Parts: sequence; C-alpha cells; structure tokens
Amino acid sequence: MNKRVLSIFILTILITGLLPVALSQEEGKTITIKVPAVKRTASGLEGSVFDATVLVKPGTGRVFVDTWPLSELDTQASCRFASEVAADILKVSHSKYDFFYTIRADSPIIGGPSAGAALTIATIASIRGLDIDPNVMMTGMINPDGTVGPVGGILEKIMGANEIGIKTFLIPSGQSVIQTIEGSKVETVNVIEYAKSHWGITVIEVDDAIDALVYFTGYRIKVDKPPGKVIVNTDFIKNRAMSEFIEVEKLSSTVDQKLNSESVGFRDYQALTEFVKKANSNIETAKKNLSEKRYYSAMSNIFNAKIQLNYISDSIDVLINKDSTIVKNKIEAAQKELDEANELISIESENVRGITSFECLAASEKRAVEAEGLIADAWKYYYNQNYYDAVYYANFAIERAKTSKLWMEVSKENSKEEGLIDEAQIKYNADQRIEDARLSLVYAQTLIGKNTLLDQSAELLQSAENEYEKGKYAAAIFDAIDSKVRSSVSIEVWSSGEDVIKQRLQRAKEEAMGAIYLARKNGSEPLMADSYFEYASTFEESDKITSIILYRYSRGVALALRFLEPIEGMPLQEEIQLEKVSTPITNNSYYHIGYFIAGLIIGVVIAGIAIFYNKREIYK
Repeated sequence: MNKRVLSIFILTILITGLLPVALSQEEGKTITIKVPAVKRTASGLEGSVFDATVLVKPGTGRVFVDTWPLSELDTQASCRFASEVAADILKVSHSKYDFFYTIRADSPIIGGPSAGAALTIATIASIRGLDIDPNVMMTGMINPDGTVGPVGGILEKIMGANEIGIKTFLIPSGQSVIQTIEGSKVETVNVIEYAKSHWGITVIEVDDAIDALVYFTGYRIKVDKPPGKVIVNTDFIKNRAMSEFIEVEKLSSTVDQKLNSESVGFRDYQALTEFVKKANSNIETAKKNLSEKRYYSAMSNIFNAKIQLNYISDSIDVLINKDSTIVKNKIEAAQKELDEANELISIESENVRGITSFECLAASEKRAVEAEGLIADAWKYYYNQNYYDAVYYANFAIERAKTSKLWMEVSKENSKEEGLIDEAQIKYNADQRIEDARLSLVYAQTLIGKNTLLDQSAELLQSAENEYEKGKYAAAIFDAIDSKVRSSVSIEVWSSGEDVIKQRLQRAKEEAMGAIYLARKNGSEPLMADSYFEYASTFEESDKITSIILYRYSRGVALALRFLEPIEGMPLQEEIQLEKVSTPITNNSYYHIGYFIAGLIIGVVIAGIAIFYNKREIYK
C-alpha cells in the first residue's frame, strides 16, 4: 500500500469516525423522547407511551405544536411553557428561537400537564445538542421556576414504561408513596419498592429539570451561585426614610389634635378614628423596620400613614366648612405633582443608562400611571358629590406622584455612566414581556381555573398593556413581570402543603439573591430588586405566598435587562456551562463510543472502496 493510499485510508476513518460525535453536540438537534401518559380503556385507566419530537431552531419566539390524535389544551400549553422554562434555565432569549413540538400517540391520551417536565428536558437537549438516554422516562408537570410538580397516574405510567423496556423512571419529589383504590379498599404503595420488585425499574425522585437533565443526558448545568452570602440593603434610601419618619410623626400629632379639637359628629368621629388607628399602626411598623434597617419597607409604611392622616385632616375641613372647593383644590394639587413627575420622566426616558437608571425609570413611570388613574377616580367622585372618597383618592394620588419624583431623584444620585439603552429596545422588550405574561396567565387559568392570584395577574397584565399604549415601556415591563410572577406562583403553590410552600419560599429567596449577585457581577446595583427583596423578608413569617411573590418579582426585576440586544458598554449575557457527570444510570458516553465505532466501520468501507478504485487506476 503506497503512502497516498494509506493517507486516504487513515483520513477517511478519522473523519467518518469523529463526525457523528461532533454532530451529536450540534445546536438545533432533533430530539425524540418517550413520554408516559394515561389512556382510558374498557377495563379502566392504563399506562401508555407517546413519542414527542422536539426541534429548536433560530427564529422569533414562535411555538409550533403538531399533535395526533388531537390533544387537550393543557397538553399543548405544556409545550409552550416547556419552551419558556428551558430558555430560562439556559439563560437564552426565548425570542431568538422557534420551537417545534410533534406529538404522536397510538390512541387518544388523557390531557394534562404531566408531559411538561419531559418536554422541557427535550427542549434543553435540542438547544444544546445533547443526546437523550432512551432507557430513561419521566413524568411531572413543569413549574415556572423549573421545579417538577406533582401528577397523577404514576403507577399506571410506570406499568406502561415497563412494556417498552424502560429501566429508569423519574417522578416528582414527594410522590414515591401513593394510595391506590380498588373498590372500597385503599392501599398505600411505595412506588420505588414496587417498581423494583415487580419490573426491575429504578424509580428516582427529582426536584427540578436540572436534576432530571443529569439522568437523561449525563450533563449538569453549572449554576453561577454567589461565592458567599449576598448582603442586600436599602441604604440608598436611608436618609429619606429617617426624615420622612420624623415628618409623619409630626403630622400624626397635628391631626390627632385637630380631630379632638373640632366639632365633628359622633359617627364621623368614629369613622375617622379608625383611620387614625391604621395610620398609627403603619407608623409603629415603620419604626420597627427602621430599627431593623429595612428602609424601603419603612418608606412603604410611611407612605400609607401619610395618605390616611392627610385624608383625616381634609375630611375634617370638608365637614366643618361645608366647602367642596377644598376637595377641588386637593385634586388640582395632585395633578400638579403628577405634571412635575411626568416632566422628570420625559427627561430620564431619553437617557436610560444601565440597570439602575432603567429600574428607577420603570418605578417612576409605574407610579405616575397609577397616580393618573387615582386622579381620574378622584374627579369621578367629586362630580358625583362624594367628597370624602374624592379627597381620599386625591391624597393617594399626591403621595403616588411624590414617590414617582423620588425614584427620579434616586436615579440621578445612583445611576452610573453605563451603556445607553435605546427606547426602541425597551419597547421591544416590553412587547415580549407582555406576550410572556399573557401566555403564562392562559396556561395557569387552563390548569387552575380561577383564584385571587390569577385575578391580580389579569389586572397587572391590563396595566402593562395600558402603559405600553401610553409609551411607558419600562413600567409595562415591570407590570408584565409582576403579572407573570403571580401566574407562576399560583401554579407553584397550587395544591401544595405547608412544607412544599416553605421549600418554594427558600428557593425563591435563593434565586433572587443569585439574580442580584449577577447584576452586581455585571457592574450595577439593582436598587428596585434590593427593595423588593427586603420587602419580601418582612412577610416570611406572616404571609409566605406574598413573600414568594415579592422574591420572584425581585429576581425578575434584577434580570429585566438580560435579553436586550447588546448595548455598548454593557456586558453580554454569559452562556450557561454544562459539566459532564457520571451517574449509575446514564450511559451517554456509550452513545459516543457507538457513534465512533459506526463511523470507523463506515470509514473502513469507504477507504476500501477508494483503495480498490485506486488500484484499478494503477493497473490500467
């Protein structure tokens, strides 16, 4: 064999042997994953398996779902949610990809969100070009934070998995022990022990998609965690909180004297006294928060106390003087405060630089829009001669407009000269966030139906849409984030016990810390995120769900600029890293060995053909 022929032989083998391995890590890989389900038969519910094929390609955030037989709405919604959660886990922009889901089943399956976790894994694998172990199967809905939620029919699904030779089955944490009912007989079954003894299947509980990914692919996502404890404070507003507290204490004393010195009817006196109690309670809570260095929380308490105290004072004036002009003047004063706030916002919106500037603009716009609505309500009550409600809303609007101006002052004091953020970029981001919030709300309503959190989510979504129409794009982003958070939390705590809610709270807190850490790592202090983190801590004992919402909101605010187009002077989003891990279950490495061996065989054949024709040429 001459040197030329030998070179061809070796080169062909290497290329054909290594090419499949290289291709197996390509972005945009088509992934087929087997998903367990439950079907209804003449003899009752039985386990079933359907094929889900996922392909992610560069695009514009569209999600395409092709199912046969036709699936129920929640199954289709799971595809959309899987795409969003996968993008969030990998820290990539959902709007940069198109997602294609093809679901094929032998017979109609019972709808439900239980395919969500498996679809999320397949989506991650497609984006990052990972192989899926065909011997692993999973059931579980996917929560917005990436955790795996509870599902039904676990034992039936494992039975279905056994029929096709599955050896490893992943289930949501906390569902290894279930109850089965046959007639009037209720039996407790340990799924892990039962599956092992009856079918030789290893059942494993997983907390979230990151844990599940290890068993399917042999890869773990490296989470960028803070090196130590993240210290969150609101010292940037300390001096204001201290001075505002002194002012509200003086106002409280003045109003108390006024109420007890003026001739107010007994019924009116009783009604106003209730407001005094509320104001004093807010002042006491503010005092406590100041002593604990929770300055944003203290400002929130002072804000409420000032509204209540000024309402009492103005109501006394209206009662004594019988003069509606007092109310009219108060509404006009509110409008003046709002005009001043909007002027500051107009200047700031043309010069948004970095996270701090953006956050403060959003906070200011949000409060200005709220003040505008309060003024409209005040005029409505005024013209209906309901002067007491009118004066209340007027005072509410004044304080809202003042806080709008305050955040513009905070921006001026704390913003750094970072990369300029174009208004068109903020507008585009707002449009995407509103769409995300809308879809999250629909998904949650499909699963749950209706509850208080979803009503709040719908209201916030409406606010975001209104702000968008008014050109308040930063405010629209923040309200859309808040709307999505409430939809997400409604799913996370849906049918959850106290222990699960505690776990969700701790997770939400840690993720908020991580987001604040990343913002600081990129050179900015997320003041609004700091503020809501602190505020969340005040509810940890008294109202865990509110605390979860505020921590989730803090995280969302800290990451609000993550998916904007690259801006001069601002750091780009770091790509999520994967690390290979060894598990007793995954055999991903065997796939690559197999690819290599197959490539070698093909290489030998091709090289042999090349040598054959080369020799023919020589002999000619």
